[in-house]
Amino acid sequence: MTETTAAATDEQVTIYTAYELDFMLGLRDTENGRITRDQIGLRSAPEAAQEFVTAAVTSGLRARGKVERSEDGQWLLGQEGQVVATALTAADRWLGIALAEGEAMRMAFIIKADEAIIMLTQDELDSFVVTALPGPEQVPASVSDIVVAFLEEGNERTVSLRRTDLSAPGDQIPLMFHVEADSTWKAGHLPLDEEGVLTVSTADAGSVTESVRALWEDGESRASA
Repeated sequence: MTETTAAATDEQVTIYTAYELDFMLGLRDTENGRITRDQIGLRSAPEAAQEFVTAAVTSGLRARGKVERSEDGQWLLGQEGQVVATALTAADRWLGIALAEGEAMRMAFIIKADEAIIMLTQDELDSFVVTALPGPEQVPASVSDIVVAFLEEGNERTVSLRRTDLSAPGDQIPLMFHVEADSTWKAGHLPLDEEGVLTVSTADAGSVTESVRALWEDGESRASA
């Protein structure tokens, strides 16, 4: 996936730690932001360590030119941080992406706030690369590229997707792709069977884009092969 900044014109890669994202979310408390925190799986520092962690986070952000302090003592985000924080706190749709091979897993998240779209890609265990997408219509192709590229690299790999919307944050719509040991592709989609397991259908690389489009744009989980 292309590593670009969310709001900069240079080629610098923008990386934020989980604690930095949590700090940015905390600057503007919104229901959307609380859902974002839950969707990404961010956890605030333990209460006993919060003062220390906040000081370390703000010091690091300031050193990197991401924040500055106003005369009245308020922390102000730079232009790039404002773009990222606005998307996080005003989000209305979330798409979680989990790439799994054996015990190894890498996460990414598409976060939509009206027409603004950012992708958070897990870089290390506690940090994320922030990438901007041109618009919501670019999501299916961008996600499909990630899914297909990952699955084509080897057998017995799985990509799990889940879409969540602000209108029903408790309802997550799942979709899964898997490559079997014999190189056949499968899609796991709704409806669930009596045991709560996804329906399994045959899939291929060419069917991924339409399945992802239906999930992202229509909120439908289905096979498209």
